[in-house]
Amino acid sequence: MAYLAAGHVCLGLGILGFILPVMPGVVFLIGAAACYARGSVRFYNWLLQNKWLGPPVRDWEESRAMTVRAKLVSITMLVLGMGASIVFFVKISWLRILLGVLGAAVVVLILTINTKKPAAAPD
Repeated sequence: MAYLAAGHVCLGLGILGFILPVMPGVVFLIGAAACYARGSVRFYNWLLQNKWLGPPVRDWEESRAMTVRAKLVSITMLVLGMGASIVFFVKISWLRILLGVLGAAVVVLILTINTKKPAAAPD
């Protein structure tokens, strides 16, 4: 029951992550899949088969890698969201520095994840 509840929370956060620029949607969807795998086969299968939410989760489960496009979108959204927060909203200097360091760390993390190779064209 706890895994199912955690899966629902992660799913909700994952969906929000596709809307909000600073939240990592795919990370939460992967978390939802992990919770559903332990708590509900029905929800796990639903998530993997979902037209919009399933592909990035399946990519991760199959290859433990991100596509170049996913990396570019993730880094772009992170830099834009964090940059806007640092420049326009956060007024405390140490917090600006902390956000910058955290943002840079996440960019490095994304860059260290394996890149999924495109499928080879048939001869």
